[in-house]
Amino acid sequence: MKAKNIIVFLSLVVLVSCKTTSETRVSKIDDQTAISESGIIYALPRTNLKFAIEASRTDVIPGPYYEYAEKYLGIENVSKEKTTAWQISNIVVNSYNDIDPEQFYIVEPSGKMNIDINKLIQNGNIVPVNKSVKSIFSNDFYGVNKSESELVFTNLSTTKFVGKEKFTYFKRVQRDSLFAKVPVTQTQSVYKSFEDKAEEAAGFIFIIREKRFELLTGMADFYPEGNSLALALDELNKLENDYLELFIGKRFISDYTACFEFTPTETELSQPYIIFRFNEDKGILPPNDLRGRPIIVELDKKDQLNNFSFLMSDQINRPGTEYKDKFYIRIPDLVNVKVFDGNTLLAKRKVNVEQYGVIVPIPSMFLMGNEKFIEFYRDDED
Repeated sequence: MKAKNIIVFLSLVVLVSCKTTSETRVSKIDDQTAISESGIIYALPRTNLKFAIEASRTDVIPGPYYEYAEKYLGIENVSKEKTTAWQISNIVVNSYNDIDPEQFYIVEPSGKMNIDINKLIQNGNIVPVNKSVKSIFSNDFYGVNKSESELVFTNLSTTKFVGKEKFTYFKRVQRDSLFAKVPVTQTQSVYKSFEDKAEEAAGFIFIIREKRFELLTGMADFYPEGNSLALALDELNKLENDYLELFIGKRFISDYTACFEFTPTETELSQPYIIFRFNEDKGILPPNDLRGRPIIVELDKKDQLNNFSFLMSDQINRPGTEYKDKFYIRIPDLVNVKVFDGNTLLAKRKVNVEQYGVIVPIPSMFLMGNEKFIEFYRDDED
């Protein structure tokens, strides 16, 4: 509730001194409470915090010709082994309300009840228990990497891995009564060495660059026009990148989303709460997984309602004014929610937290269907 509206509301309470005719009774339910069959039970809401963590995983797979990147292309410091690196890209802080199990109340009207409970239900001040409430929960998605068993490099060369090689050997042949050595030439298939294939791949990269240069400078025998030139250059760039990856390796980026929730209590106001752990090699981990460093939440209550409960009680119950019928609601307090990785602030948001607020009695006359004396503001601040 905004401060100016609280002041207006208190002023209205002071000005009203008439008695209500309703005999509606509202009381908190505890272990000793005898519940009437004609009573209506409601609960106060409780705030839960939800954190949607967006992270990216980068996998670098070294190329098969990484050993020859500097020798044939002049590229240094290429990846020589597979690496995985995680990074948190975004954290979204949200909240939702459910029933507070410690705050149940029973409404026992005597005769016709004039209180418009829908005002409080629609505004989220109370949660009805006697009728079903439809809850919608989000369907959280967790990204999955492709299987590492899939082939990563399939185009290793533009030429065959098996070549033809001629070799000569001498065969003894009988001529008349003498034996003579006669040279014989034979062709056989041989596998090219890995370095030979790397040299061929590097040579093909330079051919691509040469052809691209000819297209850009107009020196080519055939010069495409319009969109054909742009298409040809895109294909050449793609082909060059495919062959460069044989030396510098491939990079895969996968996006992940994970959600964590917790219900704030008084404990979290004095000490941080670990919502999850993070490791650059392992990624997002549960709070109890010690392989990662803790990502913590700090809650800072603004204490905007410190004196509000006392003022409400003093004005409603002051001498000369009698309000027998009171409807209990809770006014939430504003809380700064901050997410830290060590000393680094990752996310923050201002949220109205119900359980940190003040429970106040509202005279039933302000909740009747034809009255508009009171308005509620419960929006969070981004």
